[in-house]
Amino acid sequence: MATKILPILGPATKPDASGDVFFEPYSVKATNDVFDQLVLIFNDTAAKDSIYGLFRIPQDYVDTAKILVEWSSTATAGDVEWDFDYRAVAAGESMDQASVQESVNQNDTAPGSTDLRLTAELSLTDGNFAAGDLVPFFLSRDGSDGGDTMAAAAMVFGVYFSYADA
Repeated sequence: MATKILPILGPATKPDASGDVFFEPYSVKATNDVFDQLVLIFNDTAAKDSIYGLFRIPQDYVDTAKILVEWSSTATAGDVEWDFDYRAVAAGESMDQASVQESVNQNDTAPGSTDLRLTAELSLTDGNFAAGDLVPFFLSRDGSDGGDTMAAAAMVFGVYFSYADA
């Protein structure tokens, strides 16, 4: 059994309508401007700001489901509250669901120096998934949570589904 990591941001990824979550070139916040890939910005607000997406559970999925959020900030103090809400939808089930199946959260501390890469790990319930399920989700920075104290934008470099295979 091995651990596999699947990127889940893609063409189905959409920021909410708040205007506080958006993609921008990394060079806007970076100092050296050598690498100019897009990063996902979650501004510091008192609201729960989100992105929406969809991914498929791989055919070799067994267990140990996690969401990994690779992020950084120009802030060197404070915490970020990450929330991940989802529903696994099997073949033959409606995609038009009225609620989430699970909501998980993780508080992560800002880097001690600007732009250090951090990874927040959000553990999911293994039994909620089966190979081939489609998983609509939303990932949020929850500024309305008292644990979110970082007074700067969080820059997300990637969001991944981590799992153990057969």
